[in-house]
Order: sequence, then structure tokens, then C-alpha cells
Amino acid sequence: MNWTRTSSIVFLFCLWLVACAPQPTKTVPAEYKRGQELFHAVCSNCHGSDALGGHTKAPNLIDAVFVKSEFSDQEIRHTINNGSGKMPSQKGKFTDEEITEIIKYLRYSQKEANLVMDAEAMDEFFDEPLPVEDPIEEDEVEEG
Repeated sequence: MNWTRTSSIVFLFCLWLVACAPQPTKTVPAEYKRGQELFHAVCSNCHGSDALGGHTKAPNLIDAVFVKSEFSDQEIRHTINNGSGKMPSQKGKFTDEEITEIIKYLRYSQKEANLVMDAEAMDEFFDEPLPVEDPIEEDEVEEG
């Protein structure tokens, strides 16, 4: 009898925790849905709905400082597994494949927030290709 009651209490507590997590407000394409679900199951408690921060002092992950050129996929994976600063390690909460899905979701969200452009978008943005500057020859550098 106690086991059934304890199990019910634990189940209700877990259900309450999930219900308290910030829920996504953005709809994502099917290939990013699993990453969004995983993110909202654990990460959104601190990083806020849609990874936009504001829920706690955890950073907004849809920010220029976290784009791939500044913060690699491997750095995200390492931070999830090992923690960083005030962020505790999440090792064991996600499989490697699940972390990959979370990273895909974050990268998609960054792109949708116009923080990054793919090559096709760059071509559409610029009328002509940007000029490539000639490298400076050593004899052109003035000493002095």
C-alpha cells in the first residue's frame, strides 16, 4: 500500500515539474521538434522558453555570443555534459544523440532569429559578391 502511494506521489511531483517548465511558444519544423522537446524537458527551466533566457540568470542562448562561429557545437556538448560556472552538469540526462538534437534545435533557432545566415541567404542579401582583398605583400608594408 505504501509503495502505491509513494509511486503516485512521485508521479504527480514529476508531472508537476514538467508542467512548470516554460513551454515553447514557437513552432519548429519536424526535423527540429525532438530537440525542442528535449530542450524544454530540462534546459528551459533555467534558459527560458525557446532558449530566450529571462526565466533565471541563465543566459539567452539565442544570442550572437552562442552562434557556431563563437561557441562551437562541441563546446555546447561539453557544457551540457560537464557544466559551466553556475550551470550544473547534465551528464546522464541526455544521450549523445539527444544532445545532437538539442544543438540542431538551438542552431535552427539562432538562424531563425537572423543571428546567422547560410550561403544562400548571404547571396540574396548582397547584390554582388563582396570583393576579396588582395593580401598585402611583405614589400608593401612600411616600416616605421
